[in-house]
Amino acid sequence: MTQTVRTTTRDTTASATARMFAAGDIGSVVVTSSETKDILGIVTKSDIMHQVAVDADLSSITVGSFMSTPVVTVTSDKSIREAATLMREHSIQHLPVVDTDELVGIVTTTNLAHYLPRLRRNILRSRNELSSPDGP
Repeated sequence: MTQTVRTTTRDTTASATARMFAAGDIGSVVVTSSETKDILGIVTKSDIMHQVAVDADLSSITVGSFMSTPVVTVTSDKSIREAATLMREHSIQHLPVVDTDELVGIVTTTNLAHYLPRLRRNILRSRNELSSPDGP
């Protein structure tokens, strides 16, 4: 997971959010309450592109009006496999990670893609150990 998660409030404009995406080379921001820091929604680059496609005024429309909610989350004690399953089941590419209702990270499809080679090596190593004459 990525531990640094960009957040914003529901009153942030789409144009300000788009600038955050560009400046931070990120694909999503988690929308939180300015008072409680509770997760209220999530906005992705695709959400911004949709607003552009419908000719929304990006300088006046706020993310609170088009953010995805409720937000699917996972706790940090879950495995990468469980996170990937949640992402597949909900057709999402950004999965916030929470501990005791506090945002601690985010898992993205990019994170999964970076993890795949390691997962493949572990699977092959396990297969080799099982098939080796000295294996368990």
